Amino acid sequence: MTPFPSTISNAELITFIDGWAALLEVGDYQAAYQYTAHDPEMQWTPELMREIIESYGDAEPGQRVTVVGMPADVQQRKEVDRWPINRSGGVGEIWYDLNINGQVSDLTAIFSLEQTANGITIYLNTIHVM
Repeated sequence: MTPFPSTISNAELITFIDGWAALLEVGDYQAAYQYTAHDPEMQWTPELMREIIESYGDAEPGQRVTVVGMPADVQQRKEVDRWPINRSGGVGEIWYDLNINGQVSDLTAIFSLEQTANGITIYLNTIHVM
């Protein structure tokens, strides 16, 4: 992925992750995988992303991420936390609850924000129940 300018706003970061979720919504796990950077230690693959999402909860046939959820008493978390650069280059995280079949879920994707010489790179860190 091409790094973003260091001045990217939190709203722009969330819009970017909405784009990632839109790829999941249409079942394009390969494109979603390529959309962000990946730490080799996390061992992400498009297949692993699909497996985690499709086996969430009471897994229904054809279960998928949806960008827009139906109105509910629980709100989808889309949060950006930032901090001064640390020794590993980290400058923040994005916490993004996934809508599964139109319902807000507790399956959360967490992305790390890393400062590089070229700007901020977004890494998929984890997808798990929070």
